[in-house]
Amino acid sequence: MSARKITCTNEDNIQIILTDQFQPWMLAMCDGIYEINNNVSTSENTMTDGNTLQGSTARMRNIVLTLRDHPLGDHQENRSLLYRVFKAKKTGRFDYEEQGNIKSINYTVESVSISSEERSRIATVSLLCPDPFFTSPQDITVVMAGWVGDFEWQHEFPAAGEEFGHKVTEKLKTIENEEPVDGIGMTITIEAAGPVSNVSLTHVEQGISMEIGTTENPLDLITGDKIIITTHTNNKHVYLEQDGVRTEINGYLSEDSEFIQLMTGSNTLGYEAESGEDYLSVSISYRYRFVGV
Repeated sequence: MSARKITCTNEDNIQIILTDQFQPWMLAMCDGIYEINNNVSTSENTMTDGNTLQGSTARMRNIVLTLRDHPLGDHQENRSLLYRVFKAKKTGRFDYEEQGNIKSINYTVESVSISSEERSRIATVSLLCPDPFFTSPQDITVVMAGWVGDFEWQHEFPAAGEEFGHKVTEKLKTIENEEPVDGIGMTITIEAAGPVSNVSLTHVEQGISMEIGTTENPLDLITGDKIIITTHTNNKHVYLEQDGVRTEINGYLSEDSEFIQLMTGSNTLGYEAESGEDYLSVSISYRYRFVGV
C-alpha cells in the first residue's frame, strides 16, 4: 500500500490520484508541503541598534509536483489528463493523505510542463495556494444550544420506548486548538424558536464580543429566523435568513464588535440575548488549520 496519496480535484470536479504507483501518472516528488515561509517587515531607526519589527505574515504556498508516466503507457492520453485536471488559471483542491490522516488546501494552477525522456515522460505541475495553511477536509461542528440525537440507524427500539434526543444548553463552550495557527474562522448559526432580541457572542480569553442588535438599533427575531455569522479571513459577514431568504445585516453590529476567531490554545465562547435566550439554538462549525502536512 502506498505510504501517501495525493488527490487533486479541479473546480469542474475532474480528479487525478497520485501515489508511488503508475495510475497513469506516478508521483516522483512533491515540494512545498512541509514548510511555511513568512514575510517579516522591519524598519531601521536612527540611533537605535538593530531593527524594529513591524509585523509578519505567511507567504503564499507554492506546491510543485513532479510526475512520471509509464514507459509503455499512452503518452498522448496521459498528457490530455493532466491538461484536463490542471487547467490554466483554474482553481482546485489538493488533498494529502498519509496513514489515514488527510489535510486539504485550495490552489490555483500556475503552470504545467511536460518533457520527454527515452520512453517515459516527466511532468512538472506548479500550484499556487494564496491561503498557505492546510485544513482538515471536513467541518467540525459543536452544538452549544439545541437538540442532539440519541441514537443512530440501524436502531432497535425497546418496548418501553425511548427519547429521540435531548436538549443541550451550554452558555459557555471551550474549544481547544493545539495547532500553532491563529485566526481560524468559524460559521456560527443561531436559530430562534420564539421571540428573541439582540443576540451577542463572546470570546472570553480575548475579551472581545459581537453584538448583533443594540438598544439604538435593535434586532428582533421570530420563530424560524436564523442569524448566520462567518468569521473567516476575507469572509466576515452577518446574515439574517427569513423564509429561506438571506440578507446581509452587518449594519446591526455594535461599533465595538469584533469578528471572533479561534486562536492557539483554549477558546471559551459564550452567547447571550437581551430577551428570549432560552429560545436559541447555537452551533459552531470550523476547520483546524495546519502549517504543513
